[in-house]
This record gives sequence, C-alpha cells and structure tokens, in this order.
Amino acid sequence: MEQERLLQARDIMVDAFGRVYAMFGMPEVVGRIYGLLFFSEQPLGLEDIASELEVSKATVSIHIRFLEGMKNVRKVWVKGSRRDYYEAERNTGKIMTEHLQSSFINEREITLEAAGRSREVLNDLRQSSDPAILQQTSLFGQYLDNLEEDYEWSLQFFKQMVEAWDKRQNR
Repeated sequence: MEQERLLQARDIMVDAFGRVYAMFGMPEVVGRIYGLLFFSEQPLGLEDIASELEVSKATVSIHIRFLEGMKNVRKVWVKGSRRDYYEAERNTGKIMTEHLQSSFINEREITLEAAGRSREVLNDLRQSSDPAILQQTSLFGQYLDNLEEDYEWSLQFFKQMVEAWDKRQNR
C-alpha cells in the first residue's frame, strides 16, 4: 500500500514534467521520460522506461536522444550490461539556465539582425518628400531603438540571473 502511494507521488510529478515540457512545444512524453529518470534511484534502460510509461521502445529511443541533446539526461555505463542506461540531470537550475540562454540568444540574434535590415530600409526612406512617411520612419526608428535597448537590458539581466544560479549551485 505504501509502495503504491510512493509510486502515485512519483507519477504525479512525472505527469507534471510532461505538461511543463508540452508548454515549451515538446511532446508530453519527452517530459515524462525526464520526470521518470529524475525520480529514479538508479539509471534506467530504454526498455525500462518504455515499460514504465507504457510507450514503445522506439518512442523512448527517439525522445531520449532529444533529451541528451538538451543535456537533460546522460547515458551512463552500468557494469555487466551491454544495454544503454540513462539518468537525469537533477540540477534543474542548470537546465533552466541553459534553455533560457539558448532561447534568448537565438531570439536576440534573429531580432537584432532583422532590426539592422529594417534600419537600412528606413535609412532609404529618410529621403522621402512625404511628411507622413518621414513621421512613420522616425516612429519606426524609435521602436527599433527601444527594442535594442530592451534586448541590451535583458542581456544584462540574464547575465546576472546566470551568475545567481551559479552561486546557488556552488553553495
């Protein structure tokens, strides 16, 4: 009875991880695999994960590689076995920081590159004789200035957040 309640508590969290990963556009099974490994006392093989989550081994295999690429799980060696085993990265601060950093850097790069191209077009429009076009050009330029300032502020904020996470992990 108590063992069943313990598994129930684990399964609640496994489901929650599935829903959280889905919030970021990933299949729920990705989060459930991570959650199962997070709450496992020992590394698990693909067959173990598939059986526990009642999904195919192929599904686990595909998604475990994705989790490895994100550095959320790692392959580990288990003495005496030829199978691949996996364990979760339990430092969720590290996972969140790396995910946010990667997402933010990509978003910032895309946006600032587009802002540069937009400024080139706006610079050509500054030669216009139409007062309405000149006014809109000036307004768009201000929007771009604000956007670039916001990204610079966010970058500094993000750097401080990463430093805070690092300090927390090194305590």
